[in-house]
Amino acid sequence: MHDLGPAAPAGRNPATTVRVAAPEAQAGPLPAGARAGRRRRIPLSAKLAVALVGLVTVVLVVNGAVNLLLNYDEAKRTAIRVQQEKAHAAAAQVDAFIAEIENQIGWTTRAEWRRIPVEQQRYDFIRLLRQAPAITEVSYIDAAGREQLKVSRLEPDAVGSGRDLSQDARFLRAIGDKVWLGPVTFRRGSEPYMTIAIAHAGRNPGVTAAEVNLKLIWDVIAAIHVGEKGHAFVVTQQGRLIAHPDLTLVLRDTDLSQTPQVRRALDGAAAAPEITRDLGERSVLTAHAPIRRIGWIVFVQSPLAEAMAPVFTSLYQTLGLLGLGLLLASIAGTLLARRMVVPIRRLQEGAERLGGGDLSERIAIRTGDEIETLADRFNLMAVRIQDSYETLEAKVAERTRTLDEALRQQTATAEVLKVISRSAFDLDAVLATLARSAAELCGVPSGLVVLREGDAYRIRAGVGLASDGPARCDCPESGGIPCGRGALCGEIPAGTALAAMVARVAGSGRVEQDEEPAGPDGGGRAWLGVPLLRDGPVEGVFVLAREGPGAFPPRQVELVQTFADQAVIAIENARLFAALQERTRDLSCSLEELRAAQDRLIQSEKLASLGQLTAGIAHEIKNPLNFVNNFAALSAELVDELRQALAGAPLADSVRGEVDELAGLLKGNLAKVVQHGRRADSIVKNMLLHSREGTGERREADLNALVEESLNLAYHGARAEKPGFNVTLERRLDPAAGTALLYPQEMTRVLLNLITNGFYALRQRGSETPGFAPTLVAATRDLGDKVEIRIRDNGTGIPDTVRAKMFTPFFTTKPAGEGTGLGLSLSYDIVVKQHGGTIEVATEPGAFTEFTITLPRAGAAAPPGRGPSGRGP
Repeated sequence: MHDLGPAAPAGRNPATTVRVAAPEAQAGPLPAGARAGRRRRIPLSAKLAVALVGLVTVVLVVNGAVNLLLNYDEAKRTAIRVQQEKAHAAAAQVDAFIAEIENQIGWTTRAEWRRIPVEQQRYDFIRLLRQAPAITEVSYIDAAGREQLKVSRLEPDAVGSGRDLSQDARFLRAIGDKVWLGPVTFRRGSEPYMTIAIAHAGRNPGVTAAEVNLKLIWDVIAAIHVGEKGHAFVVTQQGRLIAHPDLTLVLRDTDLSQTPQVRRALDGAAAAPEITRDLGERSVLTAHAPIRRIGWIVFVQSPLAEAMAPVFTSLYQTLGLLGLGLLLASIAGTLLARRMVVPIRRLQEGAERLGGGDLSERIAIRTGDEIETLADRFNLMAVRIQDSYETLEAKVAERTRTLDEALRQQTATAEVLKVISRSAFDLDAVLATLARSAAELCGVPSGLVVLREGDAYRIRAGVGLASDGPARCDCPESGGIPCGRGALCGEIPAGTALAAMVARVAGSGRVEQDEEPAGPDGGGRAWLGVPLLRDGPVEGVFVLAREGPGAFPPRQVELVQTFADQAVIAIENARLFAALQERTRDLSCSLEELRAAQDRLIQSEKLASLGQLTAGIAHEIKNPLNFVNNFAALSAELVDELRQALAGAPLADSVRGEVDELAGLLKGNLAKVVQHGRRADSIVKNMLLHSREGTGERREADLNALVEESLNLAYHGARAEKPGFNVTLERRLDPAAGTALLYPQEMTRVLLNLITNGFYALRQRGSETPGFAPTLVAATRDLGDKVEIRIRDNGTGIPDTVRAKMFTPFFTTKPAGEGTGLGLSLSYDIVVKQHGGTIEVATEPGAFTEFTITLPRAGAAAPPGRGPSGRGP
């Protein structure tokens, strides 16, 4: 709509009318592109003429297209029918040509013909060659399959040759079928030939076989005319050309099996005419008909332009009628457009004057049609514009204020959302932003957010508070809002107007408004309270206050309700975040306690296992060992006393020598008993050391000795637990294994655990398999800067489901009370984390289990802050 200035009402002096320039004039001259665009506008008359001509054109084109389509279909059907009839006629002529040759041969196949003299037979064959020029050679084969006579145009005649043709197709097929038409062959690579063999009449018949030169079919094909330029041709079952008006194509042995029409005919397609291309790549209409008796196909084709000549004639007629119709439509459209454009131009001129500011412009048109109605509506619009122009500026100003207020609300909402997104868990910042934005948008000096804490309500955020005021809550009994910074997070004093507003809103759960009466000095104050609701209970109150009485507009109430909803969301987010932090702290504490308990349990398990093992070994070995050591020493003394006693006895020299030898052997054996008893005593002492808490020192240790000691400890422990347990221990210790820097006590624990598990698997399999021979192999191997230890047993093996979790703490397959599930987990930590090595397992259920430990010779330092076992201090 144009921006029109005030104009004088109708009836006033036009000289006093205030006019406003048209928009184009106010905005300055139009750009060159705009002026050019206006000059290039298409006149309405031209549009009407084009529309009328276009309509007539469409009608004529549709009519012509329909007629052309109908004529095309009719011409095509006619051409197709003619082509099909000529194809069948050509096929009949070729078939008649072959039948005529059969008839000529037939009079030489009568029953009495074979009994006439040979000279007479030869004369008949010569006469047959004269009467049938297509026959180049004729032969007579007797009932035994022997050639008796041959007359040829190309070779010397043969009489009584006796050539055996009993297996020849000419003889066999003719005897079986009476008449055999052989396949087409090409002699000398160019001329097509076909064999016709006819059996004689009577018993034990012979056969007359004739070689037919098919080149003479050209006369039949050349006599077939299809229009001016159409022709016919014949192909064999393999698509080779045998007859064509152009004889050179036949003599060149042309293969047409790959041309579209021949290929479809050979594939058994229906004999319907089709449009395709000939050998010269010209579009032709072709049809074919088969000669089923000999398997040939006759094609008849004519140029498409010749076949569709009636269609082109109809097309030219249609184009002529279309041109005439366009000419007439152009003349009629021009005349009609001129009669319509004149009143429309008057409407255009009046609209331009109205747009230029002449609100008194009226248009008088008397055409009695829609254009006159349009002129009346135009005049009515001018009157309404003139009446409403005076209030237009006021409406624009009101609309501008509305848009400005909406823009401010959108900006404030965006700021609130930004603060919420950046400080999602800083409740004070979010509430302060909400209070400030609500006060600014509503144009009030004060805004507060009051939250419920227990049974009391406290101010959590506010705006309009003095930044340098006293640190107290200034709320006189007569009412008022807090004006000092100390009011923040302070309890609302009872008896104040703010406390009354909060109480009303909290009690009703609805939006409340209140006014304070004007005091002696005038004024007064208006209050607005909006509840902060979450699932029913009131969480707080959003309060606005302004000077002067009067209710808050509905728009401001809706805005504060929106901010109150945002405040509720912020409060809930902060509450959830606090609960999440508290829960996280609780979980962290629980996790730390669980880890500490796990470490204590592992240590207790170590001590309990070693204590149990030590008690068994001590019970089983210690007492017998003491007896062995004591009696071995006593026996050595007794041997010495025996020698002294026998020294003075009268014995023969041989007996004395034998006694001395036996006494020496006995004393030597007792010395060995004492030596091994001391070694056993050392083993018991080492067991006591392992049962103590701690991992011992890190030092160079002999690996073979460590493995040997672990085997002995584990075996004696198993024997102590199960006295009837027996196992074959195989030691494959590499002498080059040498020493490695490690914790001997910890590594002994690992080996004891693996060997003990192996003994358990052996007992399990022994209880299930009668005659089972339990065997455990301990081996070491030198790997240069590393050393390898293998523990293998032929026990029950480990299933795949168990193997995936075998190093998991507290996982065990033993019955309750027999294992805690910490042995392999502890072994893994000692080998991998404490010594920097690897532990691998290879197993086959029901066959074996083998653990392979690889340790670096130089050792690996324990992780900082962790004990040697890798599980913490």
